[in-house]
Amino acid sequence: MMDEHIPQRPEPPSGGSGSPDGPRALRAVDSVSSIAAWGADIAIVAICCMVSYEALARYVLHAPTRWTADVATTLMLWLTFIAMAQSLRHRRMIRITALIANRSPNVARLVELFSLVVIGGFSVMAVWLCWGELIESFEMGRRTASMLQMPQWIVEAPVVVGYALLALQAFADAARLWMRPPPEFSHAEDPEFHEDEGQGA
Repeated sequence: MMDEHIPQRPEPPSGGSGSPDGPRALRAVDSVSSIAAWGADIAIVAICCMVSYEALARYVLHAPTRWTADVATTLMLWLTFIAMAQSLRHRRMIRITALIANRSPNVARLVELFSLVVIGGFSVMAVWLCWGELIESFEMGRRTASMLQMPQWIVEAPVVVGYALLALQAFADAARLWMRPPPEFSHAEDPEFHEDEGQGA
């Protein structure tokens, strides 16, 4: 019988500026990412309620709504983008580790730093490119080609907000990279690997 114990990374203690979570400014970025993720969770619940009500109204009451599709789609856009920072914070994004698995701590940190800088730089570029479009849509009063004809900037705003949060989280994680244990790029951090291993025992 194989040992199914999955090694866990040590949880960084919270506290003063000397903790692995870093100074207050960096911890504030974590808090903003968490709040945004909570907003995304609430949006998912709201979408489920809207779709359920639309099904009831359409097929039981025979009185379909005009707003459900537009509002649910807009919420889907918002929750998708504002949850990116929390996904990065907990390293829930897809990454390929075939070439960097089981490297030395310094190499692991440098690889992680490169990834975070690329993510942060791309996010800043996305904010810069989309901000002008957002302002133009607001000033010109553009509206969506839908039944509700919602203001276009409401649909474009989550891109700007989401990538701004992602950039903050990426740079915050890069700033405290050497305050924390080195990242692990191996199968040991993948619970599914251990589950398959245990089933094959």
